[in-house]
Amino acid sequence: MDLYAPTLEALHLSENQYSLASLRYDLSKLRAKKLVEKVPKTRQHRLIGKGYSICVVFLKQTPDDKRTQPDRLHQRVKDDLDERSKAIGLKIAAQQPTTVPKFPLRAV
Repeated sequence: MDLYAPTLEALHLSENQYSLASLRYDLSKLRAKKLVEKVPKTRQHRLIGKGYSICVVFLKQTPDDKRTQPDRLHQRVKDDLDERSKAIGLKIAAQQPTTVPKFPLRAV
């Protein structure tokens, strides 16, 4: 799937405001930061590791009227999974309290 048209739509920009060269540059930066990877032998990219996590955080902070259809569907799936997890007694990892070590960390 071509990323350029959906990217323009998602960002509410025209081709004059965000060129294909800019998209290529941005993708190369995301690859360098290990947030996306190129699918071998294709022109496709996919989110990996922190890239996926960052997108989820971004989606949670994006108002509903600014989300695309896939974004809304992803949020609905996430909400349904959270609800089912609670129903069977599982705690959601992000909601568990974090602990701070009681000893100071020292550089070695």
